[in-house]
Amino acid sequence: MKKSVFFVTRAALIAAIYFALATVLKPVSFGPVQFRLSEALVLLPLFMPEAVIGVTVGCFLSNFLYSTVYDVLFGTAATLIAAVLTYFLRRNKILAVLPPLVLNALLVPLIWIVDGSDPAYFLNLGLILASECIVVLLIGVPFTFVLEKALRRAGLALYTGKKDEVYIRTPREPATANDGNDDAPSV
Repeated sequence: MKKSVFFVTRAALIAAIYFALATVLKPVSFGPVQFRLSEALVLLPLFMPEAVIGVTVGCFLSNFLYSTVYDVLFGTAATLIAAVLTYFLRRNKILAVLPPLVLNALLVPLIWIVDGSDPAYFLNLGLILASECIVVLLIGVPFTFVLEKALRRAGLALYTGKKDEVYIRTPREPATANDGNDDAPSV
């Protein structure tokens, strides 16, 4: 499969998953006290550059359909910048986790300042930071590392940073009855 098709397909799938999670959990995904489970996906740029586009489009669609124009602007910008910084910081996984936490905490409370609905910026900053810590650190980090390991075991190529890299699925050797694998059918 061509790299561009694979790239676009993965980005679209990530956007769809982000949007679906925000939609299913809509009552708790928006507002000063939010538990946007879809934000756990912002760590995917650690090993998938197409995730930058995916989470940004998913965030944009979620905010566009379910929130205010200010959330479309500030929320989507926070997610985009956080995803890009996560991608660039991918070599240091500890630092790469910080952009989603910090940027969402700083930018999302501006939504309620600008629209005049809640002028308590620092209170909202604390609430958003707490919810981002729960989602990103407790759910996103384990999910990201488990997913990366599963994709590698499945033979799906991940981004390594090499120029002209091609996304392919590496074929796996068929299991034989005597290789010590209990799952292999015996004949």
